[in-house]
Amino acid sequence: MRLIVSIFFLLLSAFSYCQSYDQLFNDKYGVEVLVDVNTVSDLSIIQHEGITIDHGTTAELLNLYVTKVGLGHLIENDIVFRIKDIKPVNIAMKSYSDIKRINKGGACLPVFDFYPSYEAYEQLMLDFEAQYPDICQIINIKTLSSGRKLLVAHIGDNLGIQENEPGFLYTSSMHGDELAGFPTMLKFIDHLLCNYGTDERLTELVDHVNIFINPLANPNGAYTNDNSSVFGARRENGSFVDLNRNYPDPKRGENPDGRSYQEETLSFIKFSEDYRIDLSCNIHGGIELLNYPWDTYSQRHADDNWWIKVCRNYADTVHSHAPLGYLDDEDNGVTNGFDWFEAAGTRQDHITYFKGGREFTLEISSVKLIDSDMLPNIWAYNKDALVNYLNESLFGLRGTVTDCQTGLPIKAEILIENYDIDNSSVFSDSLDGRYFRFLGEGEYLVTYIAEGYDTMVQVYDIVDKSSTFGDVELCPSDISMTIDNIVSNVHFTQEGNLIRITADNTIQPYSIQIYSMEGRLIQESKVVDMSISLNNNIPLGLYYLKLQSNNVSGGKMLLLK
Repeated sequence: MRLIVSIFFLLLSAFSYCQSYDQLFNDKYGVEVLVDVNTVSDLSIIQHEGITIDHGTTAELLNLYVTKVGLGHLIENDIVFRIKDIKPVNIAMKSYSDIKRINKGGACLPVFDFYPSYEAYEQLMLDFEAQYPDICQIINIKTLSSGRKLLVAHIGDNLGIQENEPGFLYTSSMHGDELAGFPTMLKFIDHLLCNYGTDERLTELVDHVNIFINPLANPNGAYTNDNSSVFGARRENGSFVDLNRNYPDPKRGENPDGRSYQEETLSFIKFSEDYRIDLSCNIHGGIELLNYPWDTYSQRHADDNWWIKVCRNYADTVHSHAPLGYLDDEDNGVTNGFDWFEAAGTRQDHITYFKGGREFTLEISSVKLIDSDMLPNIWAYNKDALVNYLNESLFGLRGTVTDCQTGLPIKAEILIENYDIDNSSVFSDSLDGRYFRFLGEGEYLVTYIAEGYDTMVQVYDIVDKSSTFGDVELCPSDISMTIDNIVSNVHFTQEGNLIRITADNTIQPYSIQIYSMEGRLIQESKVVDMSISLNNNIPLGLYYLKLQSNNVSGGKMLLLK
């Protein structure tokens, strides 16, 4: 039977080559072909210029996106393939005036059952800022050489102020023909803005998360013919480069695809540096699943269990709103990237490895360019899950790292002992000292490391779906004593409501800070007559007492009774 299948594939391949090989690429840059894994003796042959492993690949069947060069390589190496059938798509396009006519002046946009023209898209984005100036700002991170723009809606309650809030990003359609997420993200922006102040949960998210949404990351790939239609949209950008293979890779290094970094790639890298992104999602299409890091490494990410739980929660939420069969590819809608298929140069791995963020890829529709009348279903199935994932940015360990003397922010590494690997530790922001670390439930030994400062270690008990705060102060190494030294020179004893300090004559204490084991400052008091009075509301338990004096800064644990 397998021999018959192989011969069938081979005959189809030969027919495609003889009859329509050249014609295949008359109006497109690449085509999708299917290859039976069992007919390829050495899969490394597939790794060649012009061949990309694409969505829909399984353990038995490779779904390849190939250029003319790539297809020639398959034929030259007698690799059996067949060209994937292209189903006709019904696309309804609407101009800006059409959309406004449909909306009839309503506060909220209608659910999209159409694709907007490029001019309509750009004007809708500008309208968000004009209609909601207090909570929305449109950022043009790059005007491309084509004149089209990479636009991001920045949503928050204090846009001009650097707040201690997590940075969150949704972005869609970096493959220009994977467009179901494009109108979905436009509607999601509208959903947050037009319900602000009336929907309690959405209002809380806007107030406490620094939100960024980029609906269209590859406008040149989406609008290939002109700005009036997405018909003919292609995967690559205007220079025929796959943008999701164009990022620096943790394993393969610079330019893993052999192409120069594109203007879109460089712009998004700069954006992630200018606007700190802690949690993000990259929306694609062509299959229905959630793909979490890594794409390039076979070993698991340190947060693998957390990723599985978060992705499972997204998929399960979708399943409660969608019919059977939607978002259930691979393991019922969830897969590790490398387990699915190895890919280098992806944005997901770049953000997670090089930028200290956490990003997964959402494959939102089995058809890349879906019929426009199916778009309302995509919105209905995913709306609540999109909100839930945004809400995940508020959970885990968060806090600030500052200088114990000046109070100024410090860039420090927040490293979890016997846990972090492959750049999975995070760093506090040098501008405000904030950090965010998303973690599953459990106890973690966290080390704070900064050059020129004494290292601090804290123990945190993380509870699922809640926030644990860990504000810490690090002291410069050249002026502070180690904990061992201060323990030998300073002693704390409790007498009822008093903490008494015993020290040699060279130490003159002037204040004591009392921290919970979660790193939260409980009390700060001036030392009077070598003692401080405890606040009445401090519960019994183990605390960290930090002493400031004329020439030392350090502390020790004390059980308060």
